[in-house]
Amino acid sequence: MPERTTILLSQVANVVNSMSNRILTTGHTDATSFATGDGYTNWELSVDRANAARRALVLAGVDPERVGEVAGRADRKPPIAEDPFLPENRRISIVLQRQAPVLPVN
Repeated sequence: MPERTTILLSQVANVVNSMSNRILTTGHTDATSFATGDGYTNWELSVDRANAARRALVLAGVDPERVGEVAGRADRKPPIAEDPFLPENRRISIVLQRQAPVLPVN
């Protein structure tokens, strides 16, 4: 993992540690095929990305019990859908789950 990513995830961990919500990490790729011939595809790459983010958060002090899900989405749902091959579509998502449902305001 690049050093700047590790530093950024450490900063995210500091914020996450100030809350008690469960955490979901998701990895994403662009649409460029990552098939290596041994069955390792964008699906595996995206899961590995999410798991690397989880490991970095835990190493930065986040309780591993707070991690509720680690998932890969490959090239599905790119933020720049008009060009799914752009490298900017490669990313991780870290989501804090709500602890209680939001009640409607009367």
